[in-house]
Amino acid sequence: MDDQTTKLLMKKVKKYRKWAESVFINPVYWKVNGKPYFMAGFLKNDKPAGTAYVTIGEDNREEAFEAQQKLALFADLSSSIFQIGEARLKVESAYYINPLNTAIAKEEGKVRQGRDAFAGLWDIQQKFNRLVKDFKHYYEHDVLAREHIIETDLAKVQETANRVNMYQYLTLTTLLSNNDEIRAFADFLESAKTEKQLERHQLDFVKGITENKDVMELSLAKLNMIVDEDLEKMEKLNYNYSAWKNKRIIDSQQKYVRYPK
Repeated sequence: MDDQTTKLLMKKVKKYRKWAESVFINPVYWKVNGKPYFMAGFLKNDKPAGTAYVTIGEDNREEAFEAQQKLALFADLSSSIFQIGEARLKVESAYYINPLNTAIAKEEGKVRQGRDAFAGLWDIQQKFNRLVKDFKHYYEHDVLAREHIIETDLAKVQETANRVNMYQYLTLTTLLSNNDEIRAFADFLESAKTEKQLERHQLDFVKGITENKDVMELSLAKLNMIVDEDLEKMEKLNYNYSAWKNKRIIDSQQKYVRYPK
């Protein structure tokens, strides 16, 4: 978005800013009847306080609220993907690889089960990392380059957000259903006499992911997912369910739209 467009849109929305609030213009737009509509956000203490939907020319309420459905959805889901993704991408590969490279005797049944569950978590983590990195590249080098989002972008962000939830679900269910086994694996790693001992923070990571089961159970409940043994079917079911939930959320946000009224 060029400086002239930014100044024009800012002039429109600044009059709706309240005391101690900052305002920004999202650089991507949605076209309604050939007119590009942008989303402006008002922040207070770095938290969302309201929105406005404006175009370069004359604003139309019906058009603006049509654009709100698309722009708010894309912004909310993209933000969620990045927020969850950034936290998980901070976990270094060595936290998984080094514990998994520790040899285990065949007779260590529970420990081996824990090791296998931990290997499953590493597999999920790798898939998750690829998903988020691919989305980040798409967002930065495709969406921000053209600025104009269309239906295929909405489909992509919903598919990505749904898959993020699937990976979160698989991570939490693995941790909960194999909690004792992963803890046994962590205890083994701590006591194992190996040629190269694991670093303390790597041991703490394996132990730490087994703690706070009540928090994990609450996080799983908050995902509010339709469960099916067939993961492919489950992903499709939750895509449709999420689309319905997202529509309700976006509709509820209309009461925070300051302009147009």
